[in-house]
Amino acid sequence: MKTKNLFIMILGFFILCITAPAYSWQGRMGGMGDPYGLVQDESDFLIHPAGIANGKGINFYGGYRFNYTDVMDWNFSFKYIGVANALYPAKGSGDEYKHDALLGAAFPLGPGRMGLFFQYSGRRGNYDGKEMANDFGTAEFSKFTLDSDLDSFALRLLYGLPIGGFKLGSEIQLAYRREENKSTFYFDIFGTDGGPAILTNYPVGQDDFSTNTFPFMMPYNSKYWEALLKGSLEGAVGPAKIAFTMWGGIIFSGDNKLDVRGITPGPTFSSNMKGDVKGWSVGSDLWLRYPLAEGLSLPFLVKIGYQSKTRDGDGPLFGGTGPEFSDYKNKEKNFWLEVGGGVDKEFVKGTRIAAGIYYSYLWNKNAFILNDTAPGGWAILDNSPYPEHKEHRVILKLAGEKEICPMTTMRMGMNFFYGWVKEDFIYHFSDSTPSFTLENNFPDGYHWGIGAFLGWTVKFNRFSVEPFISGGYQKLSLNGSGISPNVPSLLTESDKLRKEWSIGGGLSIKF
Repeated sequence: MKTKNLFIMILGFFILCITAPAYSWQGRMGGMGDPYGLVQDESDFLIHPAGIANGKGINFYGGYRFNYTDVMDWNFSFKYIGVANALYPAKGSGDEYKHDALLGAAFPLGPGRMGLFFQYSGRRGNYDGKEMANDFGTAEFSKFTLDSDLDSFALRLLYGLPIGGFKLGSEIQLAYRREENKSTFYFDIFGTDGGPAILTNYPVGQDDFSTNTFPFMMPYNSKYWEALLKGSLEGAVGPAKIAFTMWGGIIFSGDNKLDVRGITPGPTFSSNMKGDVKGWSVGSDLWLRYPLAEGLSLPFLVKIGYQSKTRDGDGPLFGGTGPEFSDYKNKEKNFWLEVGGGVDKEFVKGTRIAAGIYYSYLWNKNAFILNDTAPGGWAILDNSPYPEHKEHRVILKLAGEKEICPMTTMRMGMNFFYGWVKEDFIYHFSDSTPSFTLENNFPDGYHWGIGAFLGWTVKFNRFSVEPFISGGYQKLSLNGSGISPNVPSLLTESDKLRKEWSIGGGLSIKF
């Protein structure tokens, strides 16, 4: 009986292989390591909306991707050399969970085609660690926890229209985002420096390295809306095919707060500073594909983008002689550029190999400025930048697929990158005396990673299913030195290390 059932299943499999039509969707790209711009795919219209005009009929799409990251080491240390050898080593680790889901449809409308999609992205990061600081001869043992959460809900409306030999497209995207970073320090647990304390979202950087979480993340709790508009063009210029898209976005109706609390041996303090989130972004994507022969082409891409986001808040600070009034501002700026190309070769129908090499430049800068009118406390805390990150990266992408039969296709991909990194840690601190402290440190080093991907397409009469899995490893290692301007004999050293591995997978469906 079991043999008969197995024979029926195998026979049904080959019947489907002969009769089922071919489809492709996001899972195809996931199984090859997301080689967008290197390998052509139906889902390219999610980047270039003009491409949606290439479709026919009514199609329904769905997809989900999950990724788990184990952050084995997330460490940062700062050391003074020359006076008491003060050392502040923080060693942490944790887990990250990421979810991405997409659901929508494309259909004819007027002379063109429209797409309506709902997209969700979520991330949960939970980390903890410990620190055994030698604060100019005083030992301080601390523990800390870090939490980072993100939820993004987006509604995307796309429209593509053929005009002559070209296609024009546009996209309007409206998204609601929630972002929160929270840090908690259990400081001086054994009471060797005045007694234990619990500090939540403590916003002081240079003033006290032993409670400093800025090298890991800056605290905030933000909710805002973002509107994004794209304009897209697709067509042929001579033998080459091009796809060009420009986009811009703006943040509006944003709310932000910084909830700072401290339970110390002295007076307990707290402040819930409330404010706004503002920002904007621009960018463009250019893809070009030049045919050399039948089934052989040279794909090129250039993508560039810039994003600026400002969070602020103000409110009373309760504690000490309080209440007093405080306000702060956190500015984030990000710039990215990627340019490169490769070779895409289709040997026979359903068998393809593609390879590309790219250069990428990544830059981001944070500035955290806080004003406090507390008598006897600080007047201005200005960490600008803290840190400033610059990375020159070389990326290698390999992708391939093989049609096993008309029903089933297997594909593989591999990505490798190596980056040269430089960060600037600059601390400014002014208190009410007034005195001014400035610390400079300029670590540099490397950042590399590798990822492997495996996927399939299983096609049925009316729909296709595309599962895929992935795994990877990354390492960031930086170290640097500096001189304290106030005390020239006081040298500084810093080290930063992050190692992680990840595993994930997903599934997409087209009907």
